[in-house]
Amino acid sequence: MLDSGLMFLQSTFHCPDGSLHLFQEALDAAFPPDADANLIRGVSEGIFLADSTMKSAGFLQSTVGLDVRGHVRRAGILYRLHEMAGAGDLPFSSIMSKMPRGNWHWIELQSKNFTAHVCRTDAPEAFPDDTPTRQDERVTNQPDFFEDNSSVVPIKGYLAWLTFGIGDSGALGHLCWGMPKASEDVWLARTNVIRRAEMNEKIVPIERADMRAKVKFRDHIEETVLKKSSENLDTTPE
Repeated sequence: MLDSGLMFLQSTFHCPDGSLHLFQEALDAAFPPDADANLIRGVSEGIFLADSTMKSAGFLQSTVGLDVRGHVRRAGILYRLHEMAGAGDLPFSSIMSKMPRGNWHWIELQSKNFTAHVCRTDAPEAFPDDTPTRQDERVTNQPDFFEDNSSVVPIKGYLAWLTFGIGDSGALGHLCWGMPKASEDVWLARTNVIRRAEMNEKIVPIERADMRAKVKFRDHIEETVLKKSSENLDTTPE
């Protein structure tokens, strides 16, 4: 028997019984459990790489410099996941491209019928801050696509988010895959990556970045800053 929460969601979406299970199965097939260990390691290494870079640059340890810590950590995570996907350490592809709005960049993680973007959230079940770009991209997850046949995939595929949070200690706090409903903050499917990895005993220690990796990331940051200095910058990535 379906629990009341699941029955409420299916009623809300006008989906036939089992549709939400199909969404969850599709999400887990695109981003499977055997990728969890390397995914956790990659995000953790990205955070460590960013924090190491900030510590090596004195001006970033100032009060003003710490204001951009979140942006540098985001860059470290995207940079490391993009590298690992390119090296075949993650079972999906990564494309680094300019976001459709503004002058910021992101990575698109592509697997099967899904395209996923990386977002920071305050808690495992929370949604990222709403922005015009996120409103645009999640339109593809319209429940109307699944009313008659829940196995139908939208022309542009599904949209997923890889959400993360960082604790006060600087360690990775949570990491989740989520498939948002188009018009409101409700998950069609969601997977807590860290919890799943712990259940499968797939947690692995992170590899501390060596000097070569730190220099390469620092050069990446400097190149990005120089490029953006000639452009009109937005106040925040969308």
